[in-house]
Amino acid sequence: MTELHNLISAFAAIGATGDGGVCRLTATPLDKDARDLFLREIAGRELLPRIDAIGNMFGVAVLAPASKEIVITGSHLDSQPTGGRYDGVYGVLAGLLAVQAVRDRALANPGRARRNLAVANWTNEEGARFQPSLTGSSVFAGSLLLQQAYACEDGDGVTLGDALAAIGYRGTSPLTFEPLRYVELHVEQGDHLEREAADIGAVSGAWMTRKISVVFEGDVSHTGPTPMARRRDALRAAGRAIEALYNEVERANAGVHASAAKISVFPNSPNVVAGRVRVWFEIRHEDEAVVLALGDRFLARIAQEASAIGVDISIAADERRAASTLDPASLELVRGVASDLGMKTLTLKTVTGHDALAIQKRIPSSLIFVPSKDGLSHNPREFTAPEALDKGYEVLVETLWRMVTAEG
Repeated sequence: MTELHNLISAFAAIGATGDGGVCRLTATPLDKDARDLFLREIAGRELLPRIDAIGNMFGVAVLAPASKEIVITGSHLDSQPTGGRYDGVYGVLAGLLAVQAVRDRALANPGRARRNLAVANWTNEEGARFQPSLTGSSVFAGSLLLQQAYACEDGDGVTLGDALAAIGYRGTSPLTFEPLRYVELHVEQGDHLEREAADIGAVSGAWMTRKISVVFEGDVSHTGPTPMARRRDALRAAGRAIEALYNEVERANAGVHASAAKISVFPNSPNVVAGRVRVWFEIRHEDEAVVLALGDRFLARIAQEASAIGVDISIAADERRAASTLDPASLELVRGVASDLGMKTLTLKTVTGHDALAIQKRIPSSLIFVPSKDGLSHNPREFTAPEALDKGYEVLVETLWRMVTAEG
């Protein structure tokens, strides 16, 4: 679908990194540029624009004026620092065009639509600048308070609330309809569909994720004259902890995915022994018991190892996202649509987080995947073939049509 591909290219130019990737962090000037363009696209298609207090953006098609019910589709426009051009954006732009297509179909079939339809751009899905991730969708779902979201700080101490105000997207026009269903179209970010030569992934649920942020407290001293035995090196303790996590994963041999992907060091000088280090760890597995047990063993181990070299530890965050199940009825609907369209479907669980997982806490939600080349994501070389994008769009349109016209 040429229009979809052209839109993806237009948004990829905002924050383009020169190597095919995109860096467009939440509530930055580049995020504002992408939001502004999305707002123009909403207006150009004669959809009603709405922006709520956390900056979630909606383009509403009123298909059934007598109904307050609404089905929502969408994803996110923010990226990782090393993002690709499809992650998140595909779901927003395919959603935009799908809402327009369903509206046109409703106009051609008067009286068929029983509820309304909207496309959404959720604020700070990635969590690259502000943590936690899935911020806007969590506020929408009611699992995160607005003031807590506003108070999230980036590395420079800027709050999300202030950053949204600075770019003009701390909105005042919430979605006033009654949300009924949510559907998210996304690139898989894994290689299951590619390996199985499947067209569509119907996502049944998600792995559990435990995100642990650990602070290591030592003491600053000169890297030259300070005797080795007297050093309380926080960075040394952090290094041991990072290796300890991977050792625990290997020892468990249970298929756990884990990482230590972010670290901050104070004072971060080549001539000063680090006095304070913070590391962000993640543990993921479909079995909650595996995640919890491994995480607890890891924390006990690093506390003991840090103490042995005179370093204290404290837990700055221990966020546990339960293994979740997405709406079974919507799952079967997606599978049925794909089958009717002659597409091969694979039912699978997602390892990664998506807005649909947050929104499921409020309304029944579904997640549709299309293949990712080599499973590569959060990388400038992320790629999904145009024909695969088109198939996902076709499934989305028909799924939304059936949702807005269904009885009951």
